[in-house]
Amino acid sequence: MWMPSLVDRAGPKYLRIADAIAEDVYAGRLKVGERLPTHRDLAWRLGVTVGTVSRAYAEAERRGLVAGEVGRGSFVKAGARSQATLDMPAVGGPQTIELGVNRPPTHVVAPEYAEAMRRIAGSNSLGELINYQAHTGRWEHRAAGAQWIRRRGIEVGPERVLVTSGAEHAITAALMAFCDPGDPILVEELTWSGVRALSSLLRLSLKAVAMDEEGMIPEALEAAARASGARLLYTTPTLHNPTTKTMSVERRRAIAELCRDLGITIVEDDIYGTVAEDPPPALSSFAPERSIYITAASKAMAPSLRIGFAAMPADRLGRFSSAARATNWMAPPVMGQIVADWIEDGTCDVLADRIRRETKARHAVAARALEGLTWHSQPGCFHIWLELPEPWRAQEVVAAARQRGLAMTSTELFVPGRAETPHAMRITLTAAADAEELERGLRSLVELLRSDPDLSLAAA
Repeated sequence: MWMPSLVDRAGPKYLRIADAIAEDVYAGRLKVGERLPTHRDLAWRLGVTVGTVSRAYAEAERRGLVAGEVGRGSFVKAGARSQATLDMPAVGGPQTIELGVNRPPTHVVAPEYAEAMRRIAGSNSLGELINYQAHTGRWEHRAAGAQWIRRRGIEVGPERVLVTSGAEHAITAALMAFCDPGDPILVEELTWSGVRALSSLLRLSLKAVAMDEEGMIPEALEAAARASGARLLYTTPTLHNPTTKTMSVERRRAIAELCRDLGITIVEDDIYGTVAEDPPPALSSFAPERSIYITAASKAMAPSLRIGFAAMPADRLGRFSSAARATNWMAPPVMGQIVADWIEDGTCDVLADRIRRETKARHAVAARALEGLTWHSQPGCFHIWLELPEPWRAQEVVAAARQRGLAMTSTELFVPGRAETPHAMRITLTAAADAEELERGLRSLVELLRSDPDLSLAAA
């Protein structure tokens, strides 16, 4: 019978038990469908109260790890491994090396950020900026967003751009506005984890489309669309998350024409388009009449700038605006002012260039530290796609790496539906504090991958 180890765990006992459940699910010591000990039995064996175990199981159920059945007990849920990634605390606290969160190197933008906040704090417009605004965004912020979007080849004015609280808010509004519960949504065969969570929340069905070295395959898209009847495509054609692939101009034209012929609405997540080196024009520029184009400041400037921009045809604005308002009254106007100022005075270009240079330096670190392993990336990409050597599997790497103080993201989170999880992982290069920390983390990872999984997990 399963027995959790509470050694070297901090915090309330019920959370220590819940963390042990998460860790053992990752390591395979708790299998899907396995029944946990009864509340009373585990309480006796651990020397805690029944109430403590009850709280622990309730916490594990909240995390999506277990399900309780009246009269039968608590069982490990299907998909528990991927859910545990989101809540399981990293080992090592402040010493943890972050290789999972896909964010830009924030230290390169800190001076401008500080100056922008000082400037706004002393401006005459502060009183207005801290008040309620139109839920579509201040006009001058929409105008700045339109200016930024036009750089990606999309001719649009401020009247067709809405300000959102980041890209995820815009994607949420798009799915709410243009889909009904039960609708199929076309996505790449590996897709951003956030859209998986949104599809579950909105009761939408993701339909995976096969990819090649350029990303989504047109013939596979047509087959999936005809088989499912899907009328909406969510895609990240530039620096795809997680595989790093970028569609060529020819592929973008083919995808756009196919969507036009099949009556498919394109939701383009171009979150990395402004940091990529010499990217092709946005996919939406090839079919603007049926595209919802989305970008944001979180990757090109700073993660805490929760400002996104969504551009679309005039006949889509009403439904999108209603959905955006229902989920968030307005984007934070002080953040919007920082982003608008940076777009208009060119600071955004200075920051993007710094981010690209730092990212290039991190790629050089990866080339040294990961010598002998196979991985893929593109210039300007914050992450790499690392092929795992046999016999390692992604879930095992996450569990074992955690014991080494490495925070990583499970590949399962990118797999739509019940498709098989590939033996590869997204490794973020730009979230570590500096190049030296990144190199330590990557060398520790290489050392792990050259060890025996069974021995590493047993030691954990």
